[in-house]
This record gives sequence, C-alpha cells and structure tokens, in this order.
Amino acid sequence: MSDKLSISYHTAKRILLELLENNDFSTDEDILKILGSVVQKEINNETNNDKEEMSRIIIDKNGHIFLPDYSPMEVKMPYLPKTVFLFFLIHKEGVEFKSMYNYMHELYEIYQIVALEKNTEAGKIRRSLENLVEPVNNRIYETCSIIRRSLANVVPESLMEIYCITGRRGEKHRIGIDSSLIEIENTKLKEMFDQRHNH
Repeated sequence: MSDKLSISYHTAKRILLELLENNDFSTDEDILKILGSVVQKEINNETNNDKEEMSRIIIDKNGHIFLPDYSPMEVKMPYLPKTVFLFFLIHKEGVEFKSMYNYMHELYEIYQIVALEKNTEAGKIRRSLENLVEPVNNRIYETCSIIRRSLANVVPESLMEIYCITGRRGEKHRIGIDSSLIEIENTKLKEMFDQRHNH
C-alpha cells in the first residue's frame, strides 16, 4: 500500500464519514473488528489501571491459567514459560534472573504440576530448568517473550505491563498485578503462594 499517504487526513476522514453514513457495515466482520478494537482501546485508555477493569488470574487445580474477566478460554503456554509465569506470580516480591538458580527445587516442583499429564522424565525437566537459569544465555528472556505473546491474546494492550514479567536487566523482575486478583485452586501452588504472602 505505497499510496497510503497520498490522500490527506481530511479527505480520508470525509470519505470515511460518507461511507459510514451511506452504507450499512453492520454485517462486515473486518470493519466491525476494527471498530470494536478502537472502542475497546478507548475504554482501556479511560479506565487504564482502574482495578475494576483488571481481570483476576485464576490458576485451576491442574495448573491451567485463566483470566476469566477477559476471556473464558485458557491462556495456553508451553510448560517452561508456564512454570516461569507461575513462579513469578508466587514471588510477588520479585527475583533477579541471575539468582533464579537458587530456586531450582521450587521451579522443579512447579514444572511437575504443570506437566502432570505428560509425565515428563525427571532428568529432562532438570536439564530444561538448568538451561533456563544459566546466567550466560538468554533463555529466560526468550521465555518471557513467549509468556507475553500468550497473554497478549487476552490482555488489553494498555494493561500488558501489569500482567507480564517486567524489570530492568540486573535488577529484580516481577509481575505487577495486585495479589488480591490472584486465585490459586491447585493445593500445592496455593501453599507456595500463601507461604510468601501471609508473613
């Protein structure tokens, strides 16, 4: 679309208004999608970090992730990114990436919960986690990108930073969502979460 800029904004606006006035677009899915996302963006901008507009995060008894106030669908992630996401939900105080090797046992326990139905061989889990926490590679950053992409399917753009793992290199990384919005139904994960939050 190289001719995209060849008409002025005012001309484009006039054409658009005429089209909207004279045509019924209520059955055109593409147009409805665009209009819907524009309206949704406006709503998000107005209420930005308003707690009422933020969805709870529910972790069910099988370790599946749901943001029910945005979508009834499960937020699917591969086992390793899901392990990291749950780890940071539990560690609301934040953890430096370079010190994650201190939490190997906990990461291993979380991985076993999320990979339960697959019965993954213990050595393989350990190798995946060792690779993840190895300070010299970028595996943890790649993993955070996968988490972000999975969440982007349901979370409004303006609130993404609250649901994703954020932080500067060399400093603590954390998930900014308020603990009161996190509901954990899995007994083991809830125990880990409560230990950190009920001091």
